[in-house]
Amino acid sequence: MTILITGSAGFIGSHLARALIWQGQDVIGIDNFNDYYPRNCKEFNVDLCRLAAAKSDVKTKDPELFSVYKKLKEYFSQNEENKASQNQGTFNFYELDITNQSQLEQVFQSNKITKIIHFAAMAGVPNSTKNPVLYSRVNVEGTTNLLELATKHNITKFLFASSSSVYGHREKENFTVTESDDVSKTRSVYGATKVAGEVLCHAFHKSKNLKCAIVRIFGPLYGPLQRPFGMLHQRAINYTHNNNALQIYGLNGLETAKDATYIDDEIQGFIKVLNSDFDFEIYNIGTQNPLTIKHWLDCVEQATNKKLNIEIIQADAADVTSSANISKAKEQLNYNPKTKMQEGIRRQVEIFKAMPQWYQEMDQV
Repeated sequence: MTILITGSAGFIGSHLARALIWQGQDVIGIDNFNDYYPRNCKEFNVDLCRLAAAKSDVKTKDPELFSVYKKLKEYFSQNEENKASQNQGTFNFYELDITNQSQLEQVFQSNKITKIIHFAAMAGVPNSTKNPVLYSRVNVEGTTNLLELATKHNITKFLFASSSSVYGHREKENFTVTESDDVSKTRSVYGATKVAGEVLCHAFHKSKNLKCAIVRIFGPLYGPLQRPFGMLHQRAINYTHNNNALQIYGLNGLETAKDATYIDDEIQGFIKVLNSDFDFEIYNIGTQNPLTIKHWLDCVEQATNKKLNIEIIQADAADVTSSANISKAKEQLNYNPKTKMQEGIRRQVEIFKAMPQWYQEMDQV
C-alpha cells in the first residue's frame, strides 16, 4: 500500500507523513512550496520525513534537524496507540503544483498509489479575502484534478482535509456543530472553497463510485512546527522570544473561544479515518472543548516563562467561531483527543527552542 499525501511539506501533511512512515507505510509526498510562508520551513519538514524513512537511526550532518526529529518521534511514541513498526516505510517526494494535471499524471504513472490524503490548499481565512481567484483555482481546480486521477487510477480511498470554516460563524445557541449541519453560509472565501471540495468529493463518489471521507479540521491546530504564518500560537511564541507586541484580532478579543486541536490528536483522527471502512463519510475531528484566546496566551507565557505584550485590534469580519461535536468520530472510530493545551504548547515551545536561529527570528509570522 502506497499513500499519496498532498501538501506533505506543510504542518499537518508532514506530521501525518512521518506518523505513517513510522508505522511502516510507504508514502509519496507532493508540495509546490508556495511562498505563503518561507520555503526553508517546508524544506525542514520534508527533511524530517526523509529522516523518518531512513533505514537506520543515524545522525545527519545537521544536529538541529536530528534533535528535532528525535523529540518529535518521542512525542509520537508516548501515545500507546502509536505502535511504531520495526521496518519504517519509504518516502518519495515530488515538488509540483496540484493545478498541473500533466505533472500529477506522471506521479501516478510512476507509483502504485492506493490511497490519497489531500491537504494541499491555499490556507488562511484573511488571505482568501484578498486573493479569491487564487484560492478558488488551487483549492477547487486542484481538488478536481486529484479526484479525476483517483478514479482513473483506481484509488481505493480518498481523504479530503476540510475545515470548520465550512460551518460559518455560530452564535451561542448553536455553537456546537455536527456533521449534518448546514454548510451553505460560510463567511470566508477559504471556507467556500472547502465546501466546494466537499461537494466535489460527494459528486465523484456518486458518479464514479470513489470512496471518500471528509475530515473537517477544527483548529487552529497547534503543536511543534506549527505553520509559522498566520497562526496565533506560533506568533505568540515567536513574539515572546523576540520581545514584540502581539496584536489580537478575534471577534471578542481575548474572550474569543475556539476549538484548538493538538497536532498529534488530529493526526490520530486522520489515521483512524484512513483505517476505517467507508463509502462516503464526514467526520468532525477536533476537541469539543473551546478555550479562550486568553487561555492560549496564558499557556504560552507559562511555557516560555515570559510576559506577553498584548494589543487588542479591531475584529476581523471573516473570523468565525464554532465547536466540534465529535460524537460520531468517538463512536465510530474510537477517536479520543487527549492532549491538554498546557502540555501541547510546552512541546511546541521546546521544539521552537531546538530550531535554528533563522526559524526563531522570522519576522513574517
